[in-house]
Amino acid sequence: MKCFSILHISDLHRSPRDPISNDELVSALVQDRDRYVSEEPPIAAPEAVIVSGDVIQGVPLGTQDFATRIEEQYAVAEEFLDELVRRLVNGDRSRLIMVPGNHDVDWNTAYSALEAVTNDSIPGDLSAELHAEDSLLRWNWKTRSLYRIVDPELYERRLEAFWRFFDRFYEGVAEPMVTQNPRDVRLFSLCDDRIGVAAYNSCHGNDCFAYHGMIRQGGIARSDLDLNDSGKIHDLRMAVWHHGIEGSPYRTDYMDRDVVRGMIGRGFRLGLHGHQHKAQATAQEIRLPDRIRMAVIGAGSLCAGADDLPVGTHRQYNILEIAEDFCSVRTHVRAMSVANLFSGSPLAEFGGATYFDVSWEPPLNAVGRVVGMEAKRRGALVEEAEGAVKAGDAARAVAVLKSLGALEPGSYERQLCLSAAVDAQDWLSIVETTDPPTSIEELVQRFDAYYRLSDRSGAIDALNQFSQGLRLPEAVESELRARANVQEVIGR
Repeated sequence: MKCFSILHISDLHRSPRDPISNDELVSALVQDRDRYVSEEPPIAAPEAVIVSGDVIQGVPLGTQDFATRIEEQYAVAEEFLDELVRRLVNGDRSRLIMVPGNHDVDWNTAYSALEAVTNDSIPGDLSAELHAEDSLLRWNWKTRSLYRIVDPELYERRLEAFWRFFDRFYEGVAEPMVTQNPRDVRLFSLCDDRIGVAAYNSCHGNDCFAYHGMIRQGGIARSDLDLNDSGKIHDLRMAVWHHGIEGSPYRTDYMDRDVVRGMIGRGFRLGLHGHQHKAQATAQEIRLPDRIRMAVIGAGSLCAGADDLPVGTHRQYNILEIAEDFCSVRTHVRAMSVANLFSGSPLAEFGGATYFDVSWEPPLNAVGRVVGMEAKRRGALVEEAEGAVKAGDAARAVAVLKSLGALEPGSYERQLCLSAAVDAQDWLSIVETTDPPTSIEELVQRFDAYYRLSDRSGAIDALNQFSQGLRLPEAVESELRARANVQEVIGR
């Protein structure tokens, strides 16, 4: 059963020269959304949007006034995303999550930070140094020449235009969760904090001559620690990045799948990416010591030109329906094939179906038992309420405990809520919590709350309804009725 639905788009490649305008593209997505209910099976309308990189087309090396051209492309992208968010998720930009892709890397800025290496300065073990992690060397196959990064500060600014666009898009929107390396990873929460999302920059070291995908060393571990420190308890950890995780031995424009295994070992169970311009799903696994699985799903390109699409592939996007147990996802693949409109895309690799299902194991604790996230979440809220009571803020304790929903009769949470409500003189919350009262003590508290609210009829009704069933002693009942009668007389 569906719990949360996500629109996953990637490789937008927006620019003023794109053959499909923003209006045409948004209209096609909205029209397709309106047809979801008639699909078999029906598809849930998206509640969030994921953009997994390549927001703009970018410009080639040697482009005149490249900075202006790039800003023009981001203006088109922002107009598109603003309209999309407005029409699909009620204008709530906090429900859109995006990461950069290789096309967002400013090649001209990166090139300006490089310097050609003379032949007499080429290292003896060139291959090892060139492919070392965080290498400063770059090889240009076109000219068969070697370059070195000589201005690391300028080199780091090759994604500066993307981050300006990013900050502008989220201006005035509630900040993502705290993270120590915001240019490497941003943390978000979806589905009332039940889904924690780490949005990674997989363009570390990516430039005009280096096409590989990489997340900066320590970025995944840091996001794990920051998620733990956020105080939020997530049923599902989801990761988003740009680059695919497989490719031919003659290409280098993908990310090492060991990076994904590092995510799996830190509790991530769903990963979304783009880059390869074709929908794909894999199940990545590691053993620690038991098998742990993560679903990795790639979206096709929303707007790549015909020359950039794999043979026989149309422009695509995905709709992901995450199950209510947060242990599986159904991915519907949509393709643009007729009159620039989207519809279900039958895929040969999935038996001709327009959707596919991938599942994973629920999180386990140290002894191999399934972690009860709901019990863990309730426990954390109870601890928060206890802390509020100790701090003298009984009203906040009541609010926290009421957020748990119905409090079980005889439970510690219910007793704590009633005690805090008395301290806060929150008589209405006592009435709500004791509906119905399940003990003599609760009946007396209910009566007293009505009494203090000057609601004599409510107090008498409480006695009439529950005193016999709860076996309230006659002496106590007589005393309470006498109090209610005195209140009535005084009220006259």
